[in-house]
Amino acid sequence: MQATLQDTVRTLIIPMQGCNLLLPNVAVAEVVPYMQPHEIDGAPEWLLGTISWRGLNIPLISYDRMQGLDVRNGLVQARIAVINRIRPDSGLSFYAVVMAGIPQLKRVSGDTLQEMSVEGGAGDPGTVQVGDIAAVIPDLDALELAVAQVYHEYSRQTGS
Repeated sequence: MQATLQDTVRTLIIPMQGCNLLLPNVAVAEVVPYMQPHEIDGAPEWLLGTISWRGLNIPLISYDRMQGLDVRNGLVQARIAVINRIRPDSGLSFYAVVMAGIPQLKRVSGDTLQEMSVEGGAGDPGTVQVGDIAAVIPDLDALELAVAQVYHEYSRQTGS
């Protein structure tokens, strides 16, 4: 059966250093050039700091580091994906994820998405194959909650 336009979801394949993320297009507010974050003393290695975006200071994370991957700086085509909040109780309006390259827009349907048997990391509901690209579908709810908890803990400690 051919998928109709209503059966497809517009997604972005977000390249990381250790994997690709597959996110619904509506989850991403904007993709911006990489900017050096303001570091947060004592924060976990995956919380890279904060960036200023549209007059807001928002946390910037490394998803790769959060998953325990040993990644290095020096990304040639690094960008930042600003992610819309999905949890009204998180206290975040947005947070950002550093990417290893330029995202790809893909229309995904049941016909074009193949679930893989490989297990993802903690909080990853699944790894899928979209055409010839393997991608992780992250648990955005759990991800946002983890970012918010650590970011707010930092805010309380520094009084900012």
